[in-house]
Amino acid sequence: MEMDEHKVNWRTIGNRIADMRLSRGLTQLQLAELTGLSRVYIGYIEQGKRCGTILTYLDIVSVLGYSLNDLVGGSYPDPDMQLLSELNLALMDCSGDEKETILRIFREMLKLIRRYHGG
Repeated sequence: MEMDEHKVNWRTIGNRIADMRLSRGLTQLQLAELTGLSRVYIGYIEQGKRCGTILTYLDIVSVLGYSLNDLVGGSYPDPDMQLLSELNLALMDCSGDEKETILRIFREMLKLIRRYHGG
């Protein structure tokens, strides 16, 4: 086993934290307020530019409803979490009006799908 296999990829850890945060519908500022950390520090952690203590990561994942195992293992307790994360990322660039329009369209599509599939 080579030494590099034991190196922590802080960028990957940061991406997972960002995914977890977004899946909960939180901004970096909201996460910072919930954890007592600064928004800038949360941003650095998510970018992999800073690494915190194990307690820092424990606080973050606990606030988000995850475990350290979820963070380092990359698994999500809910199998739909990845989809929700991707949807949140897609909606981040939308204006408030665009988000409302997307939600109306989504609800109408869901009605049609359920009607078509007898649900």
